[in-house]
Amino acid sequence: MNADLAKTSMFSSTDYCVIYNPFSGGRTKERMLQTIEKELKPAQCFFQKTTVEFGAKKAVDLAHQVGIHQFIVVGGDGTIQAVATHLDPGKDILGLVMGGSGNGFASHFGYRRRISQNLKLIRKKRIQQVDMLTVNGYRYVNLAGVGFDAQVADKIRSSKRRGFQAYLLAVIQLIRMNIFWSGKVNLDDERWSGQFLTVVVANASIFGYGFQIARDAKADDGLMTVVLVHRVSRWRYVLAIPYFLLGLSHRLTWITQRTATRVLIEPEICTPIQADGELLMQADTYDFRIEPRSLTLITA
Repeated sequence: MNADLAKTSMFSSTDYCVIYNPFSGGRTKERMLQTIEKELKPAQCFFQKTTVEFGAKKAVDLAHQVGIHQFIVVGGDGTIQAVATHLDPGKDILGLVMGGSGNGFASHFGYRRRISQNLKLIRKKRIQQVDMLTVNGYRYVNLAGVGFDAQVADKIRSSKRRGFQAYLLAVIQLIRMNIFWSGKVNLDDERWSGQFLTVVVANASIFGYGFQIARDAKADDGLMTVVLVHRVSRWRYVLAIPYFLLGLSHRLTWITQRTATRVLIEPEICTPIQADGELLMQADTYDFRIEPRSLTLITA
């Protein structure tokens, strides 16, 4: 299935580089890749997998060497982030095939779990210029969270389970632990201080697993959507899970949603942070910025 890089004449501008994470979502990708290759004919596919030794940047560079500027990521938010960081929005376009656990970013843009639906969108090539965000210089595509959701991401990462059940189990296990943090959140000219469960800085609206945390987020408006989840009784969070699944979290009185062009979060003590499901190095301050229209994406 893998094309020979040396035979550069095999490829044209209408072909695709398919970059996949063999470990995301806890399932094999072989059948998915065969379907992609079959359904996208007569276009050819240049398949590259991301590993610790062979990262996304090397895969993108190899595709550029053979003249390919159409990319498909098979994976979750972390894999999308790893690839998108190295794409040129003026030349490269990106399509998605859901292959991760949560798939929040793809869900926001109309992708669903049926691979046939994903490939239909890719063939239509409806293009949208979307934003990317950064935290302390680290680029991400979907959302980042300081506090509880970073703890959940860490719990899931160390578990053999995947999917919604793994997420729900991690939430229930952690909810009884030390999950709150105190600090300041600076949003342009607005200031918040107090105790929080988490503060999410979102580009798109969905955590993954169908949990909609930032209902009004738009990934092409040049704004970050900030969701402050204030401290309340622990079991109120558990009882609120249906609100997140139904997109009704904005009705909860202990949630505040704002938009901003610059966000500075200052926890009183080092507090964990995740971006696109990946744990980042903890810091005294988290400085969030926006890179408007820095990714060219195929959307529904």
